[in-house]
Order: sequence, then structure tokens, then C-alpha cells
Amino acid sequence: MKPDSTEDSVAHELTFVHLFKRLWPYLRRYKLRLLFIILLVVSFTLVGRSLPLVFGYAVDHGIKTKNQSTLIHIATLFLFLQILRSTLSLLQSFTIQDLGHRVLYSLRHRLVCHILNLPITYYDKTPSGRIMTRVTNDVYSLGELFSQGFSAIFINIFEIITLFLTLTYVSAPLTAILSVLIPPLLWSTRQLSRKIRIDFGSTKRKLAQINSFTAETINGLKVVQLFNQGSATMHSFNQLSSDYKNCQLKTVRLFATLWPVVEAFNMGSLILTITVGAVLKNVLSLSPGQLAAFVLLVQGFFRPLRSILEKYNQLQNSLASADRVFQLFDQTVEQVTKIESIHPTERDTKIHQIENKSYSGELIFQQVSFSYTDEKSVVIKNLNLKIEAGKSVALVGRTGSGKTTLISLVQKLYTPQTGQILLDGVPLSQIETHQLRSKIGVVLQDNFMFKGTVAENVSLFNSKISRKKIEQALQLACCEKLLNSHVGGLDAKIDERGSNLSVGERQLIAFARVLAFNPDILILDEATANIDSVHEKYIQNAIREIIKGRTSLIVAHRLSTIQYCDQIILLNQGEILEKGSHLQLMQSQGAYAELVKIQFQDTNPTKQALAIS
Repeated sequence: MKPDSTEDSVAHELTFVHLFKRLWPYLRRYKLRLLFIILLVVSFTLVGRSLPLVFGYAVDHGIKTKNQSTLIHIATLFLFLQILRSTLSLLQSFTIQDLGHRVLYSLRHRLVCHILNLPITYYDKTPSGRIMTRVTNDVYSLGELFSQGFSAIFINIFEIITLFLTLTYVSAPLTAILSVLIPPLLWSTRQLSRKIRIDFGSTKRKLAQINSFTAETINGLKVVQLFNQGSATMHSFNQLSSDYKNCQLKTVRLFATLWPVVEAFNMGSLILTITVGAVLKNVLSLSPGQLAAFVLLVQGFFRPLRSILEKYNQLQNSLASADRVFQLFDQTVEQVTKIESIHPTERDTKIHQIENKSYSGELIFQQVSFSYTDEKSVVIKNLNLKIEAGKSVALVGRTGSGKTTLISLVQKLYTPQTGQILLDGVPLSQIETHQLRSKIGVVLQDNFMFKGTVAENVSLFNSKISRKKIEQALQLACCEKLLNSHVGGLDAKIDERGSNLSVGERQLIAFARVLAFNPDILILDEATANIDSVHEKYIQNAIREIIKGRTSLIVAHRLSTIQYCDQIILLNQGEILEKGSHLQLMQSQGAYAELVKIQFQDTNPTKQALAIS
């Protein structure tokens, strides 16, 4: 098994400004909480800035003058301010995390809704493991931005600004001298941060590849074991894991470089402050208390910067994750009702009529062409076809002739490049997608089972489908033996993906599922392929009953299962080669009759007709 090498890259370098713009629609729902947080941050910062000034005042008016009374009062004030600062810090941390979890809940809810509305073409080219990484790891990392990184960014940046203003207030000349250190500090940290940002993006992509590869391997584990590909699979996994490790180590090396650079500037600023302040104290008009306050403020200036850098790993991780989450949000969702051609005064009425009508099931294909890629390999070529309401139509042909593609177009899983499909005279583009699909019942060859009970898998957790209706559907689908063989009957437990059911049992439940929903249009894609000959006889009888008066599209390779259909359409490379009833096509001695000969290994058309009738 080969690891996916086409992992998407980071679309752009997401900055905190861009991140805030993307998150603002979620944040503005909690404006009062935001205002309260801002008030707490301002109060916390102002109290923090006052502490060095109070200390400096204590040096000049308490220690220097040996005024014990003043010193006690200042010490009491200093203690009060420390308690107040700790209280504000507690409230600040709680309210920020509370807001973060609320925003994260809204974002995750919208992300899952967005994923459910993405077109099937997105899932055709995107591994499920990659999507899982977005919803789990990336959203979780984005959540850490609120619980830990939010304060490290905004609070500490605000602290740095207020510290610089306070330093200027204490001694503007000395602050100007120290300012020469700021440009090289910003330049060096900026250069390192850009490299770290790039490496974090690479790390996230490697992690997504590991998740995608692991999910694919687990889903296909039976094939891996049967073909003894365990060693090859481990080799591919080790390769991905080694790449991920190398990316992580590269990031660690960059952080190891970043931290000493900041510490060097910190020590340099302290040495410069003490040296210049001591030598030029008379020129700068600095008292001992002011110099002490300035030194404390300089140390405090690098404390929020150090806090930001300590969180930098998590912050960059959050930014890389946020970029990937919003890339997923930027994917175009499946098109829903767009009745642009109808006059606005009639639009609401028309939508209401479309959504609430029961379709008779007339399908018309007008010059329909479709290809899965932009290449010249067209799957459906200028197809014109009319399927009358209530008629059963079988689609036959060799593999790759376009049978499954045709029924996918009817379900609006894909949109034809040219031409249009009409249902009861209304183009599918003007019919609400979920409303259309609610009127179409589909039974596939490989049907998905959810973890739950038999009844829940028939109703798909739809409370509108009664238990009596479920029982009737199961009975019509010949599921009596299935219900008797599993403890609990309708409430028998089904494991994940139906692992405790046979392939045939899953097929029967899927058949009961479509019967319970009672669709206007029925699509059977090799619906009896995995059912034994005994059950197939009963299923065929049931199919004949349910397709009466209902438009049905039946895809089958076993020609013996479709001889009762009103019309048989033989497709070849996306074009209609022959169409007609079974007897008509047999009598014409064309390509369909030839297929029958191949299946039954008999050159006598009469015997073939008798064999499948």
C-alpha cells in the first residue's frame, strides 16, 4: 500500500489578523463577554504596570528617607495590588477559556454541517483520514489557541505596549537608548518565526498523511493480511513516520535557536540599563527609585515576550491548524435550489410546489454529457433518453459503459457538463437536492451499516418511520430468517459497518431500508448480487410488486434478473447501443442477444429466452 503523496499544502500564510477576521463571525455572538474580557485585560495590565512604580516610590520615599510609616503604607498597597492582580488573572483566564469553548463548539458544529454538504466529487479525491484530521486534530489545536494562546497573544502584546509607555514615562531618554535593541530583536525573531511557520505547516501535512494512511490500512486490513502485505505496509508507515519525526526535530532546532537569541537581548538590555543609568544618572535626572522601577519594567518587558515564545509552539500549531480548517470551509458546498430563471414574484410559489409534490417519475435526458475529469475521456456522450413515469428500465452493458454514472447523475451526486436532466418536466438544477434524494430510494451492491439496531438501520434513525412500517419493510424484503437468527429481532444489535452480519444480510436490510422510505423513484444497483438463489427468488417477486406504478432504474450484470423490465437499455462507452424489451432485443439478434449468449454459453437464442424467462 502506497502512502498518499498528494497531500494538500497550506494555501497561504495565515496571520493572526486573518485568523481574527475568520473567527469574528463566531466571536461577535458573544460581544458582552468580549467587552468584559477587554475590561479585565486593561485592569490587569494597569495594575501590573503600577507595581514597579509603587516599588520605586517606596525606594525614594520609604527606604531612602527611612520613613517607616510610609514604607508600611506602601507595602500594604503593594500587597493589595498583588492580590487584586491575582484575582483579575483568575477571572481573565476563566472568561477567556469560557469564550473559547463556546466559539469552538460553534465552529465545530458548522464545520461538520459544512462537511455533510460537500459534493461527492470532493470525497472522490480526498482521503477520509485527511478529513478526520481536520475535524479532530486541527479543530482541537485551534481550540488550544483560545484556552492557552489567546491570552499569550493579546494580553502579552497589550502588556508590552503599556510597558513601553510606562518606561517612556519613567525616563524617555533611557527608553530611547534601549529602543536601538528593538529592531534587531524583531528582525531576528521574525526570520525564525517564518521558518517555524513553514515547518509547522509541513508537520501538519505529514500528520494528515499518517492519519489518512492509517485509516486506509485499517479499512483494508483484511486485504493486507490475506496478501501478506504487512511488511510492505509497515515499511510505508515507517517512511511516513520518519518524515514526520524529521519535521518535528527541525522545528525543535529552530526553537532551540530562538530562545537564546531572546535571552541575549534580555541580558543586553539589563546591562545597558544599569550601566547607562548608573553612569548618566545625573544627566538623565534619575533617582534611585526611578532607576529601580525602570530595571523592573525592563525585566517585565521581556516577561510577556518570553510568555509568547513559550507558547509559540502551540500558537504556530494553532495557526497551521486554523489554516487547514478554513481551507476546508472554503471548499464549495453542494449546490442546492437555485431557481434563478424564474421571476422573483413566482419563485417562492414554485419552490413550494416543487418541494411538496410527489413525483410521477418521468425522467428526460437532453443531450447529457459528463466526464469525471477535464480530460477528453467522456463517460456519458450526448445522451438523449426518455423514461416514462411508472416504468421499469434496466441499464446493462460492459464494465465502464456508464451505468453507475447515469444513476449518479439522476441523484445529483454529479452535475453534467452539458445538457440537462428533467424530472416531471422540471430541471434537476431547480429541485432542492435533499428533497430530490428523499424521493429516490437506492440499493447498492455494497451497502453501509451503522452501529445500532436492525430497526435503526432500516429507518436510518428517522423517527417519522413507525415500527410497524419497519416490520412491513423487513417482511417484504424476506428478512424473517435474519431476524430469527439474531437475538433481539428488530432490536438486534448491529456492530460497526455491519461486521456481525453476512454480506447477504446487509443487502437484505438495505433493501428493507429503501422499502421503508417508500420512494417515488427506485434505483437498484446490482441489488441482488450478494443474495443467494433461494432469497433471490423471493426478492425478485418483491421487486416486481414494488416497481409497479413506480419509476425504477435497475443496473444488473446478471441478465436473468431484468428480463421482466418494461425497457432494457444497452450502454456502450456512454452511448445507447440498443433499447427495447427483453423479447424485442432477443428477436433483433443484436449486441444484447450476444451478451445473453455469452452469459448462458448457448448459441440457441430460443433456449436462451427460455432459460431466462
